[in-house]
Amino acid sequence: MMWYCLLPAQTNLDSLKSALNKYPDSSTEKVDALNYLGLEYWIVNSKESVTYGEEALFISEKINYTKGIGEANRVIGVANWTQGNYVDAIKYLNDSKTAFSEIEDDEGLGNAMLNLGMVYAELNDFTKALKLYEDAITKFTKLGLDNRIATAFTKMADIFLMQNNLFDANKYLGNALEIHRRNNYTYGMAEVHNRLGKLFFLQDDKEQAYHHIRQSIMQGRDVNDQDGLVSNLILYGRVLQMDEEYSAANDHLKLGLSRATESKLRKYKLEALSALRDLKISEEKYDSAIYYYNLYSHLKDSIFNVEKTNQIAALAFENEIVAKNKEVVLMQERNRADTIIKWGLFAGVIVLTTMSLVVIGGLRQQSKKNKELADRKQELVAINQALAQTALENAKLKQQDLEVELDHRNKELTSYTLNFVQKNEFLNQLQEKILIAKHGTAEEKTKVIDQLSRDIKQFNTIDNDWEDFKRHFEEVHTNFYSNLKSRHPDLSANDLKICALTRLNLNTKETAAMLGISPESAKTARYRLRKKLGLSPEEELLDYFLGIEAISE
Repeated sequence: MMWYCLLPAQTNLDSLKSALNKYPDSSTEKVDALNYLGLEYWIVNSKESVTYGEEALFISEKINYTKGIGEANRVIGVANWTQGNYVDAIKYLNDSKTAFSEIEDDEGLGNAMLNLGMVYAELNDFTKALKLYEDAITKFTKLGLDNRIATAFTKMADIFLMQNNLFDANKYLGNALEIHRRNNYTYGMAEVHNRLGKLFFLQDDKEQAYHHIRQSIMQGRDVNDQDGLVSNLILYGRVLQMDEEYSAANDHLKLGLSRATESKLRKYKLEALSALRDLKISEEKYDSAIYYYNLYSHLKDSIFNVEKTNQIAALAFENEIVAKNKEVVLMQERNRADTIIKWGLFAGVIVLTTMSLVVIGGLRQQSKKNKELADRKQELVAINQALAQTALENAKLKQQDLEVELDHRNKELTSYTLNFVQKNEFLNQLQEKILIAKHGTAEEKTKVIDQLSRDIKQFNTIDNDWEDFKRHFEEVHTNFYSNLKSRHPDLSANDLKICALTRLNLNTKETAAMLGISPESAKTARYRLRKKLGLSPEEELLDYFLGIEAISE
């Protein structure tokens, strides 16, 4: 039987939601209230957190409330991290950093850095995560924010636990707990006690593990920490198994599995399945152990594939940020060059005007040579006409060359687009064949491996990257990106990708294949893009882009 009671009902969230109605629409007070609700829902229901964050972001952008923009992006970013959407988390948290930097809000900037570190820790990029934590601590120390410093210590201890560096983990957790106790920060103390429970479990110290897990559950209950409860249920079940309390361990682990499944917390679901498998082996119930192992193996394969995809996508997103910065520098250099050219042309006009006045003055003084000058003028007119005709013919030839080149670029761009789609379809086919080989006979495995070898050799000439696609797209659709950015400066790099693929008239499935995401995610990305562009439901994205091109021409 469980030693603790059920969690109490939802605290004051309902009253906070009802209080929203007292704030004027499109006001900073309404934004602050929505963002506060989004923060509160992080540990209760991350989907609700996203909903409040998106509403706050919409109003903030409408009234140009930069602090609200930064906080809303942070709310959405952390909620996406909770759900395992790491690419979106990085995108929104980077936007949060940018907004807080613009208004020199060091507290907001430190929080965004801390949250970004949590995402990179989840992606096992520990070096980057620790650097972000250290930068956040620097900001918090300057402002005297002890609780935020302690939270950063807890996140650093998470990394040390994953690296089995128990000495440093214990040191940072001890410092964090002391700060949270001094400030009576309940959620922070619950989080530290959970990590200390893991630490003593790894050290086979059952009594200390029991103590800290119980403390974490009681304090987490006071703040309605649903995610923390799932983690504690699983951890408590493991300690009970270590103590050979198999029946109680089974109850805790199954409840943890149920809560993780209900809240779609895949990481905790994997931990629960692994623990149940080990428990059934200890009980010598091997059929049940195999059952849980199969569930664990299937989920682990799924998470592994998703995590690898997220790591690659997150790296690509970072590269986009670097490329965007380079593009800004290049644009500035081009603007400087344009300014120099304009001033040069202006000076040239002045010189030509001065020379013309001198010539006219000379002509007036040479009244006796009017006939000779008229004859020369006629000759010059004839020569100019001949030159104009030649220039016209050259212009026609250049136009024909440009049309041929444009046609070539269009075909080349289409080829790059098809290559992206073909690459992702090819990877899906490889995955299907690997699954066949995994469960097939030895003869079937050999056959599939030979087929995979031939397919890979055949595919070696197909693969290209997004940068080539972007270069060729800009050569064909000149000023497409710059026109969009001038109208909609808030468009992100990912938004511009969606715009380019929509301009090529690709459907949702093809767009998803190009970006390496699901069709549902592609639909969501297009919906968010429509909101940013301010389009009504009746307006088509493609018609809008064609209209922009027509105006620019």
